[in-house]
Amino acid sequence: MFADTKKLVQTDRRLQMILLLGIVIQIITSIQAIGFSNFDQHFSIVEFSSYQLGNENAAHYAFELESKIRPTLQVYLFSAYYKICMLAGIEDPYLQLTILRVIMGLLMFCIFNLIAFHYFKKEPLKILYTVLLILNFSWILPYTRTLYSSEMLSGLFFFAAIALYDAKRNNNPSGIFLFFVGFLLCLSFYFRFQIGFAIAGFGLWLLLVEKKYKRLLPLTAGFLVAFLINLYLDYGFYGEWVLTPARYFQTNILQGKAAEYGTSSFLKYIGLLVAVMTAPPFSLLLLFFSLKTLFKKISHPVFITVLLFIIGHSIIGHKEERFLYPVFSALPLIVGWSLPALIHYYTTCKKWIARLIRIALLITIVVNTLLLLLFTFIPYAQTVDFGRSLKERFKHKTVEIYCLYRTPLETMSAVPMVFYQKGVKNLHLKKISTPDSLRYLTTSGTYIATTFNEIKPNLLMMDSLGYKPVAFSSKILWDINQFLHARKKPTVNDAWVLYKKE
Repeated sequence: MFADTKKLVQTDRRLQMILLLGIVIQIITSIQAIGFSNFDQHFSIVEFSSYQLGNENAAHYAFELESKIRPTLQVYLFSAYYKICMLAGIEDPYLQLTILRVIMGLLMFCIFNLIAFHYFKKEPLKILYTVLLILNFSWILPYTRTLYSSEMLSGLFFFAAIALYDAKRNNNPSGIFLFFVGFLLCLSFYFRFQIGFAIAGFGLWLLLVEKKYKRLLPLTAGFLVAFLINLYLDYGFYGEWVLTPARYFQTNILQGKAAEYGTSSFLKYIGLLVAVMTAPPFSLLLLFFSLKTLFKKISHPVFITVLLFIIGHSIIGHKEERFLYPVFSALPLIVGWSLPALIHYYTTCKKWIARLIRIALLITIVVNTLLLLLFTFIPYAQTVDFGRSLKERFKHKTVEIYCLYRTPLETMSAVPMVFYQKGVKNLHLKKISTPDSLRYLTTSGTYIATTFNEIKPNLLMMDSLGYKPVAFSSKILWDINQFLHARKKPTVNDAWVLYKKE
């Protein structure tokens, strides 16, 4: 697997350029992707780790702590990483998480590119090139690969496990190897229980397609051993024996806790797939031919696992984009298998249709490139990044900053991000509850931090009081908001500004 890939890359300059540029984009994105994409990623992992280590934390804001439904494998891993950082003298929480993002990005980059080579190295080079281009430059994929989240780690371990199995399955794999694959599958399950839909798909493939029933015993043994280890880890964290998968199912599904956060039609995921298989409008064509290829490739382990994963999530009422993150990096593989049919159609269709396809492809390349650059260079979590920029701006002195409604070290619902607060002790952040209070802050040199949405009704007042913006979380987003506000359109959340009174 590795030797053939190495030889192919060494002899092909285009492959070298794709991989080199891909790794550059991945590293830059990993450095720039400050913060987190959702509440669970931070509070149910990072703050849980602080709780486990006895440090100041905000873990109690996550209901999973009291209900004991959070699997703790990922918390243990982060706690170990945190201790290593502290031993190495890396105490800044922002730097700790930047290094972790780089590690995640490079690990995901290497594993999924290897998987792509495994499946497409014997295909025509233009197919391999296309798969690698989509895998490494589809606008959202480099960003998602930076996330130390349950979704991404479960996808990483699951697809690594089935790719390993697929690479060795025709070479009489040993019992130890099969045990290891089963072990990895269970780890993917304990990173995120919903990957169980994909594991069920892999199980069906083993039973109905592979039919090597003797291999089920070592695979199951590996899964069971990892299960028992995780059972013990959960006991160590919660202080009692808990079967977190069962408690999770009972709380979120049977008791309907997940549905309290809203329900959506399956069309939400269809729209998401259109948006992330590169970008519209050409992604519509890719999705269509991927579905057509599905019926020919349904017996392939990647196809059947991805299909059951998406169907399973479509059945569940509560839907979020991040729930499909585990299969995002597998979508380019599915596109790759559909490309021969798409190419055949393009070469045999009428000229005006071919012209429309070329136009759609050109539009998609432009849109995808713009979105890729946006996610590569502008942090998604503007609040967390603004807190970091304030820390760097005032790193040599202590400063008092008044914050309207909430501080840049809190979520939109004013939940404190305690892990980050430990790294900005030089900032004294004081909340004020009404814009009218700003009128009484008359001392020259006073700092005000707020977001565009919170200050936009009082922009003229800030100017009349002598407050001038001196720093932005993103000047581009701020200017976009001004443009939208002037035209009475909805503005982007969490575009922060720092005012200083002259």
